[in-house]
Formats: sequence, C-alpha cells, structure tokens
Amino acid sequence: MHRPAAVALTLTCLMAGGTLTAVPAGAVTTGTVTVYVDPSAPASGNGLVRTNAVRTFAEAEKVLRNARAVNATILTPGGTYYPDEEIKWTYDPPGGRFTFAAVPGTGAVVMDGSRAKAGYYMTISSPNSSFTVSGKTIKNYTNGGIRVRGMKGPGRVTIKNNLFQHLGNKANPGGPGYGAVHVTDSARLTITGNRFYNLENSESPAEIHGVYLATRTSSTVIRGNRFGYITGDPVRTRNGSNKNIVDGNKFWRSGSYADFSDWRPQDGEVCGKGNVFKNNQVGRTTYFGKKFGSDIYGKGVRVQLLLWGHHKPTAANVGGCATRPITNGGGNKYVTSRPW
Repeated sequence: MHRPAAVALTLTCLMAGGTLTAVPAGAVTTGTVTVYVDPSAPASGNGLVRTNAVRTFAEAEKVLRNARAVNATILTPGGTYYPDEEIKWTYDPPGGRFTFAAVPGTGAVVMDGSRAKAGYYMTISSPNSSFTVSGKTIKNYTNGGIRVRGMKGPGRVTIKNNLFQHLGNKANPGGPGYGAVHVTDSARLTITGNRFYNLENSESPAEIHGVYLATRTSSTVIRGNRFGYITGDPVRTRNGSNKNIVDGNKFWRSGSYADFSDWRPQDGEVCGKGNVFKNNQVGRTTYFGKKFGSDIYGKGVRVQLLLWGHHKPTAANVGGCATRPITNGGGNKYVTSRPW
C-alpha cells in the first residue's frame, strides 16, 4: 500500500522499536493515521496496528503529535473499560480532523467511570481541529460525559450515536453532575442520534442536564436525540448562548422546571437570543412527576416547556429578558407514553 513519505518514515521508525521517534522538521502526515487504543492491552505498543495498541488516549495523542498527523481515526475494540482518569485532548493542528470510534465489527465500547476520580469522560479544547465522537457508551462519571471548551475556532465537534447513562452524584458519589455534553465558549456543534438516560443528581438535582450550552455557546444543532429520566432540565443554555436549535428530539420524564431552559445564575450574566425549540415530542411530566403548567416545590414557579430566568428559579426570578431567549418553532407535541 502506498503511503506518503512522511507517513512511511514515521511508521517505520515506530514499528522498529515501539518508541516515539521524531519525524524530520517540517514533515507533516498528509494521509489518515489510525491509532488503536486498548486499555486492556498487557502493555503499550506503538498504537499503529490493533495487536500493538497503546493503552491510553494520552499515548495516542503522543503518537499523533510525533507523526504531526492532521487526520486521524482513534479506534478502541468493543468491550467494557474502566479508565482511571479523564481524557484531556489538546492536540490541535490547523485543519485537523479526529474521529473517536469503535473498531468495526467488535461491538460497543463502554467507558465506565466508576473507578475514576470525579470528573468527565473526555475534555476537548482544540479550536483549530474538528472532532467526531461516536458509538460509545459513557456511564458512571460524576461530573458528566464530554466537556467541550473554547471551540470557537474553525474546528467543529460532532457527537453522535452515543449512549450517556448513569451520570451525576446519585450513582457516583461527589459531584454534582453538570451535563452529559457540557459546552462553554464554543460554537457550531452537532449533537445528534444520542441517548441521554438516567442523568441524576441526588444533591443539587436541577444542576445536571443532557446538553448544557453554557457561557457564550452558539449555533449548535441538537437533533434526533432521546432524553429520559434526567433530574435537571434536559437542555439548558446559559449566559449569552445564542442561535441554538433543538429539533426533532424525544423527551420523557425529564426536567426540574422545563425541557429547555435559559438561565443566568450569577450577577452580570446575560440572556440568550435566537434559540429555537421545534418538532419535538415531550412527555407530560417532569422527572419529579410534576405536570407541565403546575407549580413546583411550592415556590409558585410553573413547570413550562420553555423557561428562562436568573438566580434561583422562584416566581420573582422567572423572565426578565427584553427578548425571549427561546422561541417555540412549532411542531412540538405532548405524548402520554414514552416515545421510543
């Protein structure tokens, strides 16, 4: 098989000794590099063939840095793994494209955080590169699943066809949990085809969300997902997060106050604008069994499909935005049985 010269040299050096050997100055891998990560491997190899996988994503990142790879697929064999630390991905070549997925034909990859320190499964903060995370089950993490920070460069993040389950401090002491997908200071994400189930805080139940677009996160599309059994509002925006679209999703037994809320809990935070909720199917009650349109917690706050406010969600704090942060784009309907 033909490989570009830089790829061939890098792979030859790595295969020869299993060590990370620098490529010549200025050489850039122009093809797609595949790196295998197998946390159950007896020892770390060079990562370039499945039988010689690295054991951690940090090692996979070193392989790609060494190769100066611009395009890469990071594959993990199907199975259940118990990472002991959060993945903190920072490799950021301009125009980079990185895909995290399962080795084809090996089944689902389950990342179980029950043996990890409190935190997230993965944090991405590489604004010049694009990322796709697909086909994973992410469960038993205290703070949440995927954290995206500072992605306002040309890069994009796509999170699709994953299962997020049992996140938060009900199942995992510590916390609290904040979001299965928790995003700050970012733009243009695509979150599609995921399942968000059993995201629950026993302490601070309203603070965990399926998708939490916090602090100036805009132009994100949340489409075709399922949200079930979430103690906090399943979708929340915060502090100037604008032009996000929640379209064609299914919600069941989720929320403290709303299915989609825009909130600013601290002084100086601002209302969102241009967020749209359309074509969704919604169960009649919240996680706590309160019907939409009824009071909750005796505070005079009515549970609503869409809600916005500041500080604690009391009757006095609901509203307060010159322009509605969220609009009903039509096509939404209530359902009386779970819609999946």
